[in-house]
Amino acid sequence: MMILRNLNISYGALQEGCALCLIGRKMTLFITGLCPNKCYYCPVSSDKMWKDKVYANERLVNSVEDAIEEVRNSGALGTAITGGEPLVVINRVIEYITALKKEFGKKHHIHLYSGFPNLKLENAERLFISGLDEIRFHIIAAKGVEDSIQVASRFPWRVGVEIPALPELDYIEIAKRAKECGAQFMILDEYEINEENYFAAKIKHDQCQNALLAASENKITSILKELQKILPVHYCTVLSKYQIQYRNRLVASFYAKQYKKAELLDDGTAIRRSGNKTIRFLPVFNEPIYEVL
Repeated sequence: MMILRNLNISYGALQEGCALCLIGRKMTLFITGLCPNKCYYCPVSSDKMWKDKVYANERLVNSVEDAIEEVRNSGALGTAITGGEPLVVINRVIEYITALKKEFGKKHHIHLYSGFPNLKLENAERLFISGLDEIRFHIIAAKGVEDSIQVASRFPWRVGVEIPALPELDYIEIAKRAKECGAQFMILDEYEINEENYFAAKIKHDQCQNALLAASENKITSILKELQKILPVHYCTVLSKYQIQYRNRLVASFYAKQYKKAELLDDGTAIRRSGNKTIRFLPVFNEPIYEVL
């Protein structure tokens, strides 16, 4: 078991997409605000939801070239594609994946989050051929998402499920269904309540408090211990997203801009080579990302 900083808990191998995100080395590509689902718990802001716009790390972009520039400016080693529902604009998704892989190579890890139902085999194949490394399905978003998982599982990439930790869910039952469909891992996101979903959440749950958030750490660990018997599982907290991931992304971006010829190592150290000399800057990240227990 790995206890990640700020109550992130992981049983089993941490997915590469998560590992890069935790150290701030993933560019978030909000590919569209369009979405056929109307989830009451959706935290997407009103200025993005239902609008067909593209953002890279909160920066409005108008082209693939803009996104490539943001990767460079932020020192990203990978991209996380989200929305809205990315697969309603699948041609755009493939265009961006193809361009990013061409520019930064196969090592540039790309994962995508989707609640798209009844994914066609030919579209899954197009995504795979474009270079997508990992696809995570919001299995509770709509009927037919389980079919999408089954289709995606026919290709040799990483396939998992990612859901918010809502109090009404039976996590064990969901994990079993996911595994039967071919999922290889499960991610639980702390139930994020903000100004966009507050009133819907309050009506749904009587009082506005997070699902696993409101439980004790022992309760969270107990749930995850049961889940890990079915699938490798990771619990990602809101605190981690905003105080660790976001902070690290800002620091990595600063280094990338400050030292344009510098190379950011996996441990967060920035180095710049000049002839036979190597100039080493202060580490971007000054604490371990996780503890192995």
